[in-house]
Amino acid sequence: MQNLDYDVIIVGGGPAGVGAAKSAAKEGLKTLLLEKEAAIAAWKPCGEATSEGAFVTAEVKPEPPYIVRKANALVFAPNQKYVVINQEGYAINKTYFLQELAAQVAKYGGDIHVREEFIDFEREGKILKVKTNRNIYRTKIIIGADGYHSSVAKSAGIKEKSEPIPTLQYVMANVKLKHAESVRFYLGNSIAPKGYAWIFPKTDNIAEVGIGVRGATAKVYLDKFVKQHEDELGEARIIDYRGAPVPIGGLISEAAKDNVLLVGDAAGTVIPFTGAGIHSSLAAGIVAGKVASEAVRDNDYSEAKLRKFYDLYEEPWGKRIRTSLKAMRLFEKISDEDFNALAEVFDENDILDLANGYNVKRVAMKLIRHPILASKIAASLMSI
Repeated sequence: MQNLDYDVIIVGGGPAGVGAAKSAAKEGLKTLLLEKEAAIAAWKPCGEATSEGAFVTAEVKPEPPYIVRKANALVFAPNQKYVVINQEGYAINKTYFLQELAAQVAKYGGDIHVREEFIDFEREGKILKVKTNRNIYRTKIIIGADGYHSSVAKSAGIKEKSEPIPTLQYVMANVKLKHAESVRFYLGNSIAPKGYAWIFPKTDNIAEVGIGVRGATAKVYLDKFVKQHEDELGEARIIDYRGAPVPIGGLISEAAKDNVLLVGDAAGTVIPFTGAGIHSSLAAGIVAGKVASEAVRDNDYSEAKLRKFYDLYEEPWGKRIRTSLKAMRLFEKISDEDFNALAEVFDENDILDLANGYNVKRVAMKLIRHPILASKIAASLMSI
């Protein structure tokens, strides 16, 4: 007879979910990972680019088939002047990356069920009875890594959500890219209000072309963006078309409740300025697995115990997310003319520091000498 009792159940097979499952299983917990789709795969639209650091955190070698190609980055102002980011990153096959992490879950003894959808849970003393479309399980802790519209959060009565930005992405075939070895970001209110557009090459003739906007219709701006790049995309055809909200409002304050912990998009573990979430959510999942392990060892599944997640996630991620959010709030107010001026002043280190929530005050000191940007931007950056 199948044993349906687990120490921890993780819902959702994205970076946060497989990270949590691997971490919990590695710590010796009896672990179950539930994924409602037919496979552990990249179902959510995503630029599928990340840094070497994500591979270090994942304990995966940055090599094929996970790596599609190495790439630098170009950041474009509205006037099309761009700054080159020479720090090397990777265009990845996110499905293969997630499946390798799932293989690590299995290696450490964790169970994985696909085509099994979480429905809800109810409390039975200190234990949760978890209902899916296939079974009823008993578990000590449930980790919700099931996206922005988290069913685990709903069942736990957690109503707080991180502010979303609607995103839309086409995968386009038969592209003729000018910068085939670079991932590209396009800033400006005329291009993507309170967001940005992107072109990420996947192969020599396939690219991800997407946009995130707030206060506007994403498809209108994405189609306009494609039209503006007709020389590269005019003969291309859409072979994949997906949209999703991305939480860019920072880490929520109530990601932990008795027996429940949220990570990934459900908790807002995304870098706000860039919307990047593969590495930060993977790291959040790994922390969550460690917190769950300690809770099981101590037979304490209380909110107070599970809130240790915030302490362990603070360095470097929690602080970076807060700093990036503050910088984003400032830059979402500036004009296209200011973006153009910044392109004349910024180098790659300035952009990396701002986007990732690193040394923002250093950037402010650089801008303080600019006759226009000093009063508009530098003073505000100094207060972050």
